[in-house]
Amino acid sequence: MAPLKILQVCALDTTAETMLHPLLCALRDAGHEVGVACADTGALATLGAQGFTMYDIPIERRIDWTSNWRTVRAIVDILRDGNYDAVHVHTPVAAALGRIAAKRAGTKHVLYTAHGFYFHERMGRMTYQLTYSIEKWLARFATDWLLLQSAEDYELAARKHFKSKKNLMHLGNGIDLTRFYPKARQEGEPFTFLFVGRIVAEKGILELLEAFSRLVKAHPETRLLIAGEMMESERDQTTKDIFLERIETIPNVEYLGFVADMPQLFHRVDAFVLPSYREGVPRSIIEAMATAKPVLATNIRGCREEVVDGETGYLFEVQDAEALRERMELLVRDPEQARKMGRAGFDRAMKHFNEADVIRRQLDLFSTL
Repeated sequence: MAPLKILQVCALDTTAETMLHPLLCALRDAGHEVGVACADTGALATLGAQGFTMYDIPIERRIDWTSNWRTVRAIVDILRDGNYDAVHVHTPVAAALGRIAAKRAGTKHVLYTAHGFYFHERMGRMTYQLTYSIEKWLARFATDWLLLQSAEDYELAARKHFKSKKNLMHLGNGIDLTRFYPKARQEGEPFTFLFVGRIVAEKGILELLEAFSRLVKAHPETRLLIAGEMMESERDQTTKDIFLERIETIPNVEYLGFVADMPQLFHRVDAFVLPSYREGVPRSIIEAMATAKPVLATNIRGCREEVVDGETGYLFEVQDAEALRERMELLVRDPEQARKMGRAGFDRAMKHFNEADVIRRQLDLFSTL
């Protein structure tokens, strides 16, 4: 296999440092030369020290034509000056701009991993149609390989002819299963829920607080741990203020901020909650299952591919705080059932969500280019 020069494009260096890091290392170790173009928020130097060529590009995580065009020009210059063989793009806005830049630069191979199509079932009709049309146009005319983490996205892309099936791949998602493992909680500890995610409205954090505030009145011993960052780069800067005020009024809520040791955090809790409005194929759910925790999640793309309702946890509708409270109470009232669901989730994670399989599929694809 001849080594390639591959440019990975995403919005933020934190995405490269966390979500993409195993792939970057695998490509590097397979002999490819790997560059990464993203906005620097403090991790570029660390990644550069690991053998990756890092490029700090200006990028807005929203449509802003002046800024977006600067991003396209910056990526075009990187691709041409670096003589890259392939560009692999991630995250919605960066993926769109990166593919436009790749076509302008004449890059030979353009790959897009859709971690979750930006359009989703809860959008208004006009917004859905617009974003759907943009995704389809870019897939057809600016993408050579379309890699879908979500099975639902893959089926839609195949059914709607985004690409020919030979250029579509259901990539899936996974985690490093060697890092996560079950550990029994000590008897007598209060039933504890965990949320992990950005502190923004679309993660359902405010509905979670409302559900827990109702639950803790009936079960005053229950606890809720919340882990997640409040980043200045987020479009939603109002939810964090509401969140900080609200947690002061609800008993037994502990906000941890950013947590590096996720396996140990999962060992402190009995169940995981993710009430998001939209997701791709969330890794946090897989991490919870790999530590044998039952999962409460919204009935949306990605979550319903991971959680088997009534078997590995419960699904509920988006923004339905009362439905979430009811399912939280089911687990609190029957901890043995919660443990049984956790064990079923562990078996499912071991069978379907191994990161090594996801990386192998991508390495195999790059070896054919």
